[in-house]
Amino acid sequence: MATLRHNADGDICVTLRGAAENRLLVTLRGWTHWLRYEFERDPQNPALCLSVTLITSPLHEVAVRELFKRGFGMTFPPEGGSCAPPPPVIEPPRRRGALAR
Repeated sequence: MATLRHNADGDICVTLRGAAENRLLVTLRGWTHWLRYEFERDPQNPALCLSVTLITSPLHEVAVRELFKRGFGMTFPPEGGSCAPPPPVIEPPRRRGALAR
């Protein structure tokens, strides 16, 4: 579950956990307003990343919320908290050899 919270400095933190949220990270990592990233690694296997926290200025809170709402259909509670990502989009199989219109 993605989690939105305010840290002690007032920054907006979005934490993404697990492989199910990799598609969110792939989309969000290029957003230029992230100030920094924090990684939580598996203590047994440091090569394995358990979560990524994306941090931005509180000035961008509305933009972050809209980005998740419009881009992924996810709405965080007003006070912050967790939000489950929607299921992945499954495209119908394409028919091979169908006549072009």
